[in-house]
Order: sequence, then C-alpha cells, then structure tokens
Amino acid sequence: MTSFRTYALAVTLAAAGCNTPPPPESVPASRPCIAPELRERIELSMVRQAQWQPNLPLTGMVSYDEEKVYRFVPLLSGVVKQLNVKLGDRVRKGQLLMEIQSPELSAMATELEVARAQLAFAERKLQAEQQLRQSGVSADKDVLEAQSEAAAARSAIARITQAVSIYGGSLEKGALLVRAALDGYIVEKNIVTGAQVEAGQAPLFVLSDLEEVWVQANIYTGQLGEIEKGQSVQITTTAYPGKMFEGRIDRLSGVFDPEERVLKAIITLHNRDLRLKPGMMVEVNVRQSAASAAAVPVSAAVFDNNRFHVLRYHSECEVDIIPVETAFETKDTLYIRNGVAPGDTIITRNPLLIYAWLKDN
Repeated sequence: MTSFRTYALAVTLAAAGCNTPPPPESVPASRPCIAPELRERIELSMVRQAQWQPNLPLTGMVSYDEEKVYRFVPLLSGVVKQLNVKLGDRVRKGQLLMEIQSPELSAMATELEVARAQLAFAERKLQAEQQLRQSGVSADKDVLEAQSEAAAARSAIARITQAVSIYGGSLEKGALLVRAALDGYIVEKNIVTGAQVEAGQAPLFVLSDLEEVWVQANIYTGQLGEIEKGQSVQITTTAYPGKMFEGRIDRLSGVFDPEERVLKAIITLHNRDLRLKPGMMVEVNVRQSAASAAAVPVSAAVFDNNRFHVLRYHSECEVDIIPVETAFETKDTLYIRNGVAPGDTIITRNPLLIYAWLKDN
C-alpha cells in the first residue's frame, strides 16, 4: 500500500510540473527617443537610386611619342667640333645640329676626294675615247676600259657616301655633319663642344615632336579585367591643379614591364601648348561602365572607426546606426554598395549630433 501511495504521489507531482507556467521572458529596455530639442535640428530624406560612372585610378608618366622620336647614337669615335643647339631648342628638319671630327672620317674624306678626282678623270677619258671611236681611231676595248674606270670611281663614291650616311650625317671638310631628322624639340642633350665621343655610347641627344605625347599608365595584374582599348580617361597632374586632360586608351602593351611588374596602357594626347613634359607624373582615371546604386548625400554620413555610417530613421524612438560600404564617392554624393537601400529614410542634417547622442544612450 505504501509503495502504491508513493507512486501515485510521484505521478501527481509530475503532472503538476507539466502545467507550471514558464518563467517570464526578459523584456528589452525601451530604446531612447530623440528629444524634441534635437528633433528640431535634424532633417530627413529618402535614399534614392542613382546611376554613377566609376573611375579606376591608375598612376602614369608622360613620355615621348616613340613613333616621333630621333635618338642620335654615335657609330664612330671622335671629338665634337661644334654644337649648335641647347636643351629645349626647337629645330627644323635638316637643321645642322653638330659637327664631329674623327681620324676615321678624315681618312674617308681623303678617299672620297681621290674617288671624285678619279671619276672626273675617267669621265674625260671616256668622252675622248668615244669621240676617237666615232672617228675610227680608237678601238671598242679602249671605250670599254674607260667606262669601267668611271664605274669603279662612281662605286667608290657611293660606298663612302653610304658609310657616312650610316654614321648619321654627311661628310664635309673631314667632319661628320649631323642634321635634324625631323621637326621637334631637343628633349635630351648629353654632349658639349669639345667632348670626346665613343662609338655606341648613350644617345648624344634626343629629338622629339612634343606636340603629341604619350601617357603610359600602369596596370597591375588584378586590374587587367577592368581595362580595355578605347576606354576614355581623364588625366590630372599636380603641376596644373584643376586642369583635366581628356583622352582614350590607344593600345595595351603585350607584355609586362620586367622592372615595374606592370602592363602599360598607352594614351596619346595633343600637347600643342607644351604643358605636358616627358617625365611628368600624372594620375589617370579610367571611366568604367555606368552602374546603379543607392545614393546618399555626403552630409548624411558619419565617418567613425574607419568606415562610413548613416542613421536610418523609422520613428523618433527607432533610429538605427547603419555601417555602409561605399562603391564610389563624389564631392557631394556617396554611392552605397550595401547597408541601406533606395526608399530608406535617413537623417541628412546634423547626423553627427544624433550619432553621438545614440552612442551615449
């Protein structure tokens, strides 16, 4: 009997336990409401959908148009007898730039004079033989011999003239006369009058037409998918604050630069005012395809802890601090990648005041 009562009591207690109400859930503390005096100092706006055209920023440098440049590299040793140009001078095609004297040139000049004298003698002899042949006094072989001598002299003159031309000038009075190969500017000059030059040394001067220049922009591996020929670019430089140069990518290099580890994008720019100088560093913004994103005024954003935040407003007692990821930024607008969406209501005036108040409360 006792065991039965014990069993019944246990069943009764178990049943009573099943009907015991659960402990009350914790009730969240009420959120702070914006005080009336603060409410009067804010304004609300709706997040809008807007299109934007992102720019991919690249670094770059102004260089010569490699298709319009002339570098004079000496192919023989000698001494600079006369130098007629200075760095930055504008020169015309055919203008005499410098004279180089060389023992080798002196020997060639002597050989050229001898060949010219031999040609003059051979031509007179040929003329005389031809007249004698017409008179029946001279034989055919004498005419052929005179023709051969004249041809040999002409060949010697052509050989010497061609050799001098390979050296990069013309030969007069035993000196090599170097003339401008094109209209342009002396953009590099590595020689002075009286200097000794050696065959194959660095260019003595560089001549380029600066009315068109190249901008070579640096593209890293991770940016290759965003760059293509024909994209429009905007180019700026600290030398001209507020000045923007417009252009397009003409071509992309086929190989990476082995020293800089970048691919070069070539942009040709008109430069008739000569503002852009070779060697000048520039910033290149490549325009990307237009995109659409949520847009908020810059005045609505609070920058804290290395990121932007906006205040999403539901009511005076429900304001959320929302960290956002920006996709693009202009002077007046932030384009938001995620965080808020078009149609959300945000605080656009005095957001920092409310942001600080919310964090304190």
